[in-house]
Amino acid sequence: MDTRAAHTAEHAFVGALQKVLGQTLRVRKVEHKKDGNTAFIVVPQLGIDAVVKAENMVNALIAEGRQVTTRSYPSLEEAKKHNPSLRANEERIAGEVRVVEIEGHDVTACAMEHAANLRECEFFLATRLSKSGNEYEVDFVVGSQARDAAVALSAKMMRVCEELGANPNTVESTARKARAEGDANFKKAKALSREKLDALVPVSNGKVSVLKGALSGLADEALLEFAGDMIAKQNTAVILSNAGAPEMAYFIFARSEAMNLDCNKLFRETAGADGRGGGKPHFVTGVVRKEKARQIIDAISESVLR
Repeated sequence: MDTRAAHTAEHAFVGALQKVLGQTLRVRKVEHKKDGNTAFIVVPQLGIDAVVKAENMVNALIAEGRQVTTRSYPSLEEAKKHNPSLRANEERIAGEVRVVEIEGHDVTACAMEHAANLRECEFFLATRLSKSGNEYEVDFVVGSQARDAAVALSAKMMRVCEELGANPNTVESTARKARAEGDANFKKAKALSREKLDALVPVSNGKVSVLKGALSGLADEALLEFAGDMIAKQNTAVILSNAGAPEMAYFIFARSEAMNLDCNKLFRETAGADGRGGGKPHFVTGVVRKEKARQIIDAISESVLR
């Protein structure tokens, strides 16, 4: 990978983003790796549409062959005096400042090596956008890596279209519809699951109440919410399994925080090689062998009620 070209393309991209967003951006750092690059950009909001507009602008500048020049100044103050629109990570700058300018587009303080002309970048492609805290991470590739990535992404798009029964013009609306239907069905599944869970009859020894059940086909999230609600009561334990996978069943063992009982220890001792999981002393999640679920639930219940 040509780091000079990749870093120069990053300057062009951030300069383009500034024009698209109408604000000055701070790039905390840029990582260049063998398989691609990542720019860490501090900005309140950054969406895909803005990234695509900036991406198109960069490739237009590459096609034009914009010149890239460098010059040095004795201090940051002097650099800013001669370059009012200078973009700089000021807390990391001391002493002499090297300024890199993409003709008529971007002026940045940077000590790295750069291409002499944007045409050396050949092609720029953003491949991922994600948010982490107060900054966005943008993965990108240039040159032959960008062309290879574009072909790979095109192939993925065609496979997605085939799976969804859509075409490139309708794939976005089809995916949104599928997601909306999935969300609606999930809400229905959670509601039906909660109805079944609420019908469980507690077993009590007069001091502790246990809600237990070897269930199947319910929404795991509903079990989590139910267990959380139930152990908010005093002296209550919840022991549930939910069969879904071919061999394993989701498992929850939880109890009121005031109870003197280590759920982690009791689960491991009881399930042995037939289960795995962990969590806090009062709330354990994991999986158990489906055919052993009821046996494990009853054994734990007996220990809690003893």
